Amino acid sequence: MNTLTVDAYAATTIPGDVVGPMVSGGDIEQAVLDQLKAWLPRYICAAEEQHGITKGSTPAPRGWAVTGRDLQKLLSDQLPCVVLLAAGIGTAPHREGTGAYSATWGIDIGVVFNAAWGREARRRAQLYARAVQLCLVQRPLVALSQPCEVDWRGEVYDELDFADSRSYSASVCSFNVLCREVANSNGGPPPDAAPPADPTVPFVPWTEVAKTTVTVEKTPIDGSKS
Repeated sequence: MNTLTVDAYAATTIPGDVVGPMVSGGDIEQAVLDQLKAWLPRYICAAEEQHGITKGSTPAPRGWAVTGRDLQKLLSDQLPCVVLLAAGIGTAPHREGTGAYSATWGIDIGVVFNAAWGREARRRAQLYARAVQLCLVQRPLVALSQPCEVDWRGEVYDELDFADSRSYSASVCSFNVLCREVANSNGGPPPDAAPPADPTVPFVPWTEVAKTTVTVEKTPIDGSKS
């Protein structure tokens, strides 16, 4: 009788979401807005305290807006207003060896302040800018399923003349928001899978081959010893 050791293989299905992460620009924008809405008032109070201003005297944001263009879409009764300006992914996404794509969104956060405050309007808009900057670089974007990094790129100030001839002070902070895995090229159903007739049914799962070692005993059929 001879003993032979061989490798055996068994196929098992891989459960879970075979598509992988799907982080969109809307996810990034909403996470940034959620962060500012939750923390910006406290950071504004910190700015007031450091600059000798009575805490709580700077109005909290009354308006929030998202646009890909400019600041000229606001109403005077929404001020101070925080505007998120996002035009998309600014640089080419990068693919890792694992198939994971990282992408960087360019986002500007504008703050528009009522010029009725006179010269103080510009100062308060600038304090808003610093509060926005620290709020985003110090706090993690917890609303996102994938890790992100926020990098501060710059800051500008301006006095805006709207169509109704009213003037407003504004500050704009610029950021890069890097998300480490927005998608993965190695996801999706198997290459030989056919598109489902019903798009609501689950994707065809991948299979994974598991290896095990099996010992086989060889015995001659005539009963003799080998």
